[in-house]
Amino acid sequence: MSELDRMSYKKYDSKEQKKKKLVIGIAICIVVIIVLATMIIYYRAVDAHTFKVFIDDQQMQYTEGFYFTNDKGETYVRARDIANYIQWSYQNGEYGSYTEDINSGYIQNEYEVASFVAGSNIIKKYIQVTAIAYDNEAGEHIEPYEANSSNGTLETSTIDLPIIAQNGQIYFPLKCLNDICNCRVNYENPYRMYIYEQKYLTTLAQANAASFGYKSISGIYENMRLLCYGMMVVNNGSLFGVVDLYSGQGVIGLKYTDMVFSQNVKEFFVKTFINNEESVGIINLQGTQVVPPRSYSNIQVLSDELGLYLVEKNREYGVLNRSGEIIVHCEYDSIGIPENILTEFNFSVEDNKYLLFNNTIVVEADGRYGFYNIEGEQTLKTSCTELGYLVSADKDSVKNAEDVLTIEYEGLTLKDGSTRDVRVIIVQQEINGETKYGAYDTESENLILPCSYDRIFSITSKGVTEYYIDWQGTVVKFSDQLAAYPEIFEK
Repeated sequence: MSELDRMSYKKYDSKEQKKKKLVIGIAICIVVIIVLATMIIYYRAVDAHTFKVFIDDQQMQYTEGFYFTNDKGETYVRARDIANYIQWSYQNGEYGSYTEDINSGYIQNEYEVASFVAGSNIIKKYIQVTAIAYDNEAGEHIEPYEANSSNGTLETSTIDLPIIAQNGQIYFPLKCLNDICNCRVNYENPYRMYIYEQKYLTTLAQANAASFGYKSISGIYENMRLLCYGMMVVNNGSLFGVVDLYSGQGVIGLKYTDMVFSQNVKEFFVKTFINNEESVGIINLQGTQVVPPRSYSNIQVLSDELGLYLVEKNREYGVLNRSGEIIVHCEYDSIGIPENILTEFNFSVEDNKYLLFNNTIVVEADGRYGFYNIEGEQTLKTSCTELGYLVSADKDSVKNAEDVLTIEYEGLTLKDGSTRDVRVIIVQQEINGETKYGAYDTESENLILPCSYDRIFSITSKGVTEYYIDWQGTVVKFSDQLAAYPEIFEK
């Protein structure tokens, strides 16, 4: 082989080797890329199927037992952790109970308290007017919002699922966090739990309202609660309405001079002027009028549990139900227990001053009291001069007597052998110039003891309270008097 041929062969061989190396290199690169792509896909798949919790889009570290899903597909989250995430405090025992019961508790921020009991789907909320100004993430100073309610106002809400106690911990139903602590939840992806707390939603609402062309969002604290339902109360300076938090689409027209969202009944109390007179109405969360704002000068919740409203017209009062139907016509000077009795009998914020035993509405006209049931039937005419017995005991005969407004017996055995729960209201009437006392039974809706007794009182001895009646100097036990005449309970 000539030198020229050898040189040509070497060149050819070198090209082939380079070609082989190039092919091998490309193959290795392809393999590496495939491996890397496979790893990325794998880890993304693993990550996508790894449960994560986000609060205001920030991932949070959670501990074992933070959440669980029951056999009905209902997800629960540990209450103490949620409170910590959204910067609320958590305490054992119902609010105001001063106990350390682990099967009940309450959470609290600077605006409100939410109290709960395991096994119940009732949430009690107490408005607290102790708001504190704060700085948002941008360093902007946010002034506190004004609460429409008075300090300590109690609202009762019924949530869709009960609170649960498990392994010594309280758990909230995830879908009810908006009702419990005003959070908005996105849990469409079972591996991603997004929770947005109230201050985050407020900042978002302020930005979105401005971008939609509204002057601002409402400054009433109760209206901040609406944000967790994906809506906001906006205004253009003088008129208020409701729009979607994210799209700005209208829900309730911008036409009301005032608007307050009542979270416990999920409705708005709105005000406007008709014929130069202020009128109020009720609009539900879907934007449908429940009570058109043209009939009443004031409306407030009488019972959130029963869906009853106290209404005012021409300085007289009545009651509506949730459908806007009249239960009690606006023809009474007042509805509910008068303030002097509330003071005498130490009524608290827990007590409903409009209802007794949750079934009897107290009405008053010209200084006389009567009763309606919650179906709107008048069960006792306005013939009573007073409610309860404000007793000043005779030192020689009755000691340690107390004020008595209502008397209750569980399973009282009657003369005929039957048993009956008794819930009565003590009433007074003027008979021939003398004050006489009687008892109204809230179940049979009868005046079971006529107003002919001189006194009705209680004596507490060794922690046990017993009730008595006095007729012309003869004192007998209240329970014995009722038990002797079963027929008095018949309607």
